[in-house]
Amino acid sequence: MKKGKSIGILFIILGLLFLANNLDLIKVSIVELIRVYWPIILIWIGIDKLISKSSEDKA
Repeated sequence: MKKGKSIGILFIILGLLFLANNLDLIKVSIVELIRVYWPIILIWIGIDKLISKSSEDKA
């Protein structure tokens, strides 16, 4: 997955969370989500680096 696509997907997800929170569709503290799930961001970056590295090696 290219870096631009990964960042784009991350921003879409964050935007949807903010929108749902502002429309009172969900009652979530964005700060609490980031505090609890920050390791997933690190895992996502690591997987993205591995995938992009292997696709560059094949080209």
